[in-house]
Amino acid sequence: MEFDKYTERARGFIQSAQGLAVRSNHLRFTPEHLFKVLLDDEGGLCANLIQSAGGNPASARERIAAELAKLPTATGSGGGQVYLDATTGRVFETAETAAEKAGDGFVTVERLLLALALSTGTPSAQILADAGVTPQTLNQAIEALRKGRTADSASAEDTYDALNKYASDLTEQARSGKLDPVIGRDEEIRRTIQVLSRRTKN
Repeated sequence: MEFDKYTERARGFIQSAQGLAVRSNHLRFTPEHLFKVLLDDEGGLCANLIQSAGGNPASARERIAAELAKLPTATGSGGGQVYLDATTGRVFETAETAAEKAGDGFVTVERLLLALALSTGTPSAQILADAGVTPQTLNQAIEALRKGRTADSASAEDTYDALNKYASDLTEQARSGKLDPVIGRDEEIRRTIQVLSRRTKN
C-alpha cells in the first residue's frame, strides 16, 4: 500500500478507521472498521452512493455496527496495538487496481467503497449485497457522480457535485413553489438585470 497514492479524504478515512479499531480495543484493523467510518461520514458521500446504487444505507449502518460488536477485544497490556488484517490489505490492493483501471492518479473514497463491495467473503461485501448493492450498480453510481472526470489530484473529491454543494438552484426552487412571487417590482428587476449584464462590475 502506497499511502501517498491516496487522496487526502481517503487517507483521513483510513486513519479514522484505524483510530476506531484502537478505541474499540480490537486486535485487528478490519474492512468493517473502514466501512463504518465511510458510512458515518458527515458529507454523506458513501451513503449517497449506496442509495444511488439502489441500496439502503441505514440498513448497512445497523448491520456494520452489529458486526463490529462481534469482534474480539483486548485490554491491559494487549490493548492499543492493532494489526492490519490480511483482508484489509487486499481491500487496499483492490482499490488501487480499480483506480488504475479507471485512469485515476489517486485512490479516492468511492474506490475504497467499491473495493469493499468487491471483497467477496468479507462481512462488508455481504452487508452491501444484503443492502441491495452490487459492484456493478455501485460502479454505475460512481460514474454518474464523476461525470467522466478522473482523480488527478489529492483533493479530487472536493470537485464532485460542487455546484449543488455551494450554490442554490433557483429554477428548481421556483418549480417547487419555495420562492415568493415577485409582483410589481419591474423597475427593480430591470435594474438588477442591467447590473448583472455589465461586463465589469463595481
